Amino acid sequence: MAMETFVWVPDDEASSDSTLRTRKSQFGDGYAQVASDGLNAEVDSWALSFGGLAEEVKPILDFIRSHRGARSFLWTPPGGALGMYRCETFRQQRKPGGIGVVAATFERSYHP
Repeated sequence: MAMETFVWVPDDEASSDSTLRTRKSQFGDGYAQVASDGLNAEVDSWALSFGGLAEEVKPILDFIRSHRGARSFLWTPPGGALGMYRCETFRQQRKPGGIGVVAATFERSYHP
């Protein structure tokens, strides 16, 4: 099965958290030996929101649910390069006037 691409553009206030994984051995004299942990040592996630009429946000929810949190999809983060991501957590909110908001966290994923 071909990998799908997430094509919707998030609202302007997207934010990213990144962590550089390391392995560290601390010694008694204050010396620490530190090395990068693996080939893909940077872990990043994006907090995103998508707002619009209920019928505009429904396809976004359908896309996220169809991947069930485990299957990766292609997505280009703001100002970044195309990569593989997963979405395990999301939240939806209904507002007056038929407006819907989806808040989702996209986490970078890698091929094994």
